[in-house]
Amino acid sequence: MTSRIPQSLRPILPPHVPIAPPARSSIARPAGVPFYRDPGHAIPTKWALYRPLLRLTSHSPDLASTRREIKVRWRETKGLLSIPRVKAFLEEFHDLLDHLRSDTVQCREEVRILEEKLREKHQKIDHDLVLAQETRALIEQEKKSIKPKMTGSFHRPTLFNPPLPRLKPQPTSIGAMIHNRLRARERRIERRRTYAGWLTDMKLEVGFWKSIQSSNTTSSGADGLVGVSNGVRRDDEDDWSKSKDPRSPGGWDAIIKNELRDMDERFQRENRRAEMVFDGGLLDRIGRAREKKERWWMGLKEREKAEKERKEA
Repeated sequence: MTSRIPQSLRPILPPHVPIAPPARSSIARPAGVPFYRDPGHAIPTKWALYRPLLRLTSHSPDLASTRREIKVRWRETKGLLSIPRVKAFLEEFHDLLDHLRSDTVQCREEVRILEEKLREKHQKIDHDLVLAQETRALIEQEKKSIKPKMTGSFHRPTLFNPPLPRLKPQPTSIGAMIHNRLRARERRIERRRTYAGWLTDMKLEVGFWKSIQSSNTTSSGADGLVGVSNGVRRDDEDDWSKSKDPRSPGGWDAIIKNELRDMDERFQRENRRAEMVFDGGLLDRIGRAREKKERWWMGLKEREKAEKERKEA
């Protein structure tokens, strides 16, 4: 015999008494809002702390470094989500705001010392930035001053580049050209598939409407409604598929066909580029570069061998 005692925490009722569902509270729980999106945090922080700091430091030219540091620190910590770290950050700037508003000698002296330290910090940052920019400019200038030399090998012709000699250092323009042409071909293939699909859909739709029109014309002809006027049948005059649209003088499918023809011409141009051959002058230059490279390697090996024999002797 099984027990009739339910396993859930509910009162034991007679079998004929229905169990009512638990009552739901009519008050909906508020959705969890992070503190940095809570207006109670964002609005006072902006209008009672950040803007007063900028306002107090903007009137005095002696606090330019302090104003700059405030902007930098607030920009760097705008993604801070930790409550303890945000609290410490706000307390730090509340203390600074109190010092700026205070007229005591001690607070003014602390603000002056802070301004001097920040000025030295910013001067060092600006100096390092200028040095980094100058170093970067020198490196770029050195790279541009180095004339690429032939290595004795070559780039075979492909869909994206003609026959080219290999250079060292390799100009970035060649790699960028190949990359751009590769991406352009991918986009063109996708666009051609789309246009071809549109053309097929348009042909099916035109055929459908023509079939409807031909059936209507047949029924009208059976009733004796189709006539001839000036040698032109009336059904030809009503055939919308044969009418000319000023936006597309070549017909309803002329625009798409022109686009497809242009894309096919680009594909053919790429195929012709891949079939190009090296001319005699370029092959001679590549051969001379290869011979020069081989002579350099032979001389290097001979010098290393002579140096090794000298050390052994």
